[in-house]
Amino acid sequence: MKKVFAIAVAALSLTFAACTDGAQNEEANALVEDLKAQLESGDASGVQGTLATAQEKIAELVAKDPEAAKTYVAKVQEFVKENQEKIVALVGDNAVAQGLVTTLVNTPAETVISTLTAGQSVIDNAQQAAEGLQDSLESTVSDAIDQQVDEAQSAVEEKVNQTIDEANQKANEKINEAADKANEKINEAAKKLGF
Repeated sequence: MKKVFAIAVAALSLTFAACTDGAQNEEANALVEDLKAQLESGDASGVQGTLATAQEKIAELVAKDPEAAKTYVAKVQEFVKENQEKIVALVGDNAVAQGLVTTLVNTPAETVISTLTAGQSVIDNAQQAAEGLQDSLESTVSDAIDQQVDEAQSAVEEKVNQTIDEANQKANEKINEAADKANEKINEAAKKLGF
């Protein structure tokens, strides 16, 4: 029973992988057909747009499935290599389109994928560094705010304690003055009474 289940799972996995590769081949074939039609009709902006779409699709596939990206790149490369002169003549001075054509013609699919993967790693590292910097900045700002709050609170407490001490000192002085006057009055009254 377990062997049958394992075989079924393996067959299902292969079917799924074949469907995924088939979908990538279909997309690549559709893109190639679009490029053919645009070349035949002389649609320069269409060719430029389709090449930009191919570039975006390659980047998307590299992030999700580098093996599928290789298949896609190889299919697109094959067409671009065969039609390089027509494409370059049609796109004219568009540096982006010419650069993409040159890259696709002169660079093996494996290298294109490796370069894009490395570029994604650089982007990921930069994003992680930016997040770390933001966290550090937030922590530093939070610490500075906490320190200022603590300093302000200490200054307020010091001023309150100083005011209380001054008030206590003045109250004690008034009590002593009142006690001295009361003692004088008592002493005067005692003298009058003969004590």
